[in-house]
Amino acid sequence: MQDVVLDACCVINLYAAGKILCSEAPRSKPPRRKTVSPRSLPRAGKLGFDFNLHVPTKVKAEAQYVLQPDQDDKNKLVKATVDLDPLIQASLIHECDLEGEEETELFVQVATKLDDGEAACFAIAKSRGWHLATDERPTEKLAKQHGVTIITTPELVKHWADKTKTDEEEVAKVLWNIQTYAHYFPRKTLPVHSWWIRLVKSVKES
Repeated sequence: MQDVVLDACCVINLYAAGKILCSEAPRSKPPRRKTVSPRSLPRAGKLGFDFNLHVPTKVKAEAQYVLQPDQDDKNKLVKATVDLDPLIQASLIHECDLEGEEETELFVQVATKLDDGEAACFAIAKSRGWHLATDERPTEKLAKQHGVTIITTPELVKHWADKTKTDEEEVAKVLWNIQTYAHYFPRKTLPVHSWWIRLVKSVKES
């Protein structure tokens, strides 16, 4: 099973999605500024991916919040703290850190060009032969220059949808959640852009 290291953007997107990392989408009226934790976790290792997902310690520190509806005004979004600990404790996501001189040196080399979390992801992916999940253009460019395989949020979600055979209505809600609660929108140049836009449009029209 392929290992994938997630940067902060991808962590936040998957977390905001709701159903991918837990069995329920975000509640419509969560308590204001409450830490959002998955309320119903799948069984360990059953996230619907053919990947082992890893989050470096630096990325865990950077992935701080998603947006959620305010309990007093459903039209207003407020910050809600991301809590990955239940997912890590359930072995659904694995926390990792830089190991050895090679990874540390790679991190130092690229930390002047990338955020610390992205630099850690790059060093780990390059050293261990893992895939790197990111939506950041500088990270993508650097990774491709060094032969590191990139996977983006839309590709992760499409893989999850295909693997779990989730119906398009539910997938559309997941994509809408990511756009609304993580403020992520796929680039037009991505291979699955048209698939994403088509499904999100179906939510708006329903």
